[in-house]
Amino acid sequence: MRKTIFAALLPAALSLALLAAPAAQAQGVDSLTGRVWVEANPANRMPGTMLVFFTDGTLLMNSCWETYALRKWKRTAPNAVSWDEDGATVSATVTKLTATDLTLKVKAGPDVVEHLYSRPKVPFVCPDMKR
Repeated sequence: MRKTIFAALLPAALSLALLAAPAAQAQGVDSLTGRVWVEANPANRMPGTMLVFFTDGTLLMNSCWETYALRKWKRTAPNAVSWDEDGATVSATVTKLTATDLTLKVKAGPDVVEHLYSRPKVPFVCPDMKR
């Protein structure tokens, strides 16, 4: 009896899941939020620069060498985000976003700087820093 009920309900459940997927993407639920992103090759050669975009509009910025900061962020276009950094608005274009990679072109004043991020393997421990 249970197998019969399960077999009857499975196609309906799959159909609902497929219908819900585009709606979730349209609402901005994607692989950007709720994940830790660690910068792959930071220009300053300091390891462990990381970002976490939360769905409530909080951005956690952290690194192995600097105290963390909590900032407000928002999606300004399907491929763009911005955040407040001590009263200045920082804008970034998302040029690549997959489950494992994030590329941001960050506008800093007149300059645009590309930052490559990836998902860290867990566990991740910051390396010892020379003092």
